[in-house]
Amino acid sequence: MCETFNSWILAARHKSIITMLENIRHKMMNRHIDMIKFAETWISDISPMARAILERNKEYSNNCNVQWNGLNGFEISEGEYSFVVDLEKKHCDCRLWMLRGIPCPHAICAYYYLNQDPDQHVEHWYKKETFLKAYSHFIKPIPNMRMWPETTNPSIEPPKPRKMLGRPGKKRRKSKDEPKNRGNFQEKE
Repeated sequence: MCETFNSWILAARHKSIITMLENIRHKMMNRHIDMIKFAETWISDISPMARAILERNKEYSNNCNVQWNGLNGFEISEGEYSFVVDLEKKHCDCRLWMLRGIPCPHAICAYYYLNQDPDQHVEHWYKKETFLKAYSHFIKPIPNMRMWPETTNPSIEPPKPRKMLGRPGKKRRKSKDEPKNRGNFQEKE
C-alpha cells in the first residue's frame, strides 16, 4: 500500500510540505468524486469485480450434482470430488465462499436447488451501499494560503547543523565518468 501511495503522489512528493499536502488533498478530492461516479455506473447492487466472479461461479455450478439432507446441508458432487455445503453457516469444503464472501459454484448450485437467488447471499462489503458509505464523508475545501489567519505561534525553523563525529575526509569523491588518475604534471614540449 505504501509503495502504491508513493507512486500515486510522485509529482507532489518533491515539493515543499504545504504545497505537497495541498496537491495530495486535491488528488483525494478528485478521487472521491471519481469513485462516486464509478459506483453510479454499476449495473446491479454488486460491484463489477464481484459480479464477474459470481457469474463465472454460476457457469461452473452447471457441472455440479446436488444431494440435499432436508435442512441446510448439501452434498455437491463435481466429477469425482464432493463438497459439503452448509447454507446457514455459509460454509463450503472448497473454502472459496469463506475466503471471498461470494458464493462458490457449490453454494450457487445449492441455492438454485432451493430456488433462491445467489446474488442475495453475496457479502455486504461488495454492495453498492457499502461502497458509497466509504465515500460519504467529503474533504472540506479550504481557502488559499494567503487567506489563512495569522498565528502567534513561532515559526518552525530547520534544525541547526551539528558537527559530525570523526575526522573529515581529505579526498573529494570523483564522479563515475571521471578518470581515476589525472596526473599532477603536464608534459613538456
